[in-house]
Amino acid sequence: MGKKDMYNCLFLSLTCLCILHGYDAEECVTSVLAKRSSVNIPKGGPLSLSCVVQHCGDDGWTGGWGLSTEGQFLLFSPTPKYHLSNITLTTNRTRLLMDILKVNQSDYGMYQCQITWVEGYTSVGHMTYVNITAAIPPTSVRKVYFRVVMYVSTCLVITLVLVLGLACHIRSKVPSQPPPIPPPNPPPRSRSTRKDKPPTPKPKPKIELVYAALSKGCLEQQNPNPQREAAQPTVYSSLRFS
Repeated sequence: MGKKDMYNCLFLSLTCLCILHGYDAEECVTSVLAKRSSVNIPKGGPLSLSCVVQHCGDDGWTGGWGLSTEGQFLLFSPTPKYHLSNITLTTNRTRLLMDILKVNQSDYGMYQCQITWVEGYTSVGHMTYVNITAAIPPTSVRKVYFRVVMYVSTCLVITLVLVLGLACHIRSKVPSQPPPIPPPNPPPRSRSTRKDKPPTPKPKPKIELVYAALSKGCLEQQNPNPQREAAQPTVYSSLRFS
């Protein structure tokens, strides 16, 4: 490598260092970032405002939200009415928040962020105009609620009708199944089957034999005139009962 090439490389290196140093020096500029806007807040409603302070890592700055009236700036301090808070976004930026829970008619005006730096100069952000309107009456809230309820009810009814119609349409396309066929009744028993059965045998009556013995003495007692009647021998008789 010749001397000319070495000088060219050194020149390029110094040039890059200068450009980077200048880029780093101009990368962060202290300022207040806020948009110009106008808001309408009903009386008794909440108000919330925010701005971003680009301090480039310098923690010596002071200031915050305030009200600008007739060329004067009234810096707010934390009170039960004004809630002030800071949120660190990056090492170079911090967000400032101001909240008012309930505004009244005297809270209208121009609000802005004003920051005082360590060097002594001041930076302000764009103003936000706050207009306080009349409070919303309860009847208006009820009307809005009634409209919302009616709208939701109408949507539910329409949805139910559509679902029922779709169900009926699907049901009409499904073929209907024939009714189940009942099982056949058993045939009645014929009388012939009863006749085929053998008759139940009747029990035979028992045959009893009765023997009667008649003595001659008995016959003589029954016949007082033995002379007229001849003597008769003993007769055995049998009776049969069927």
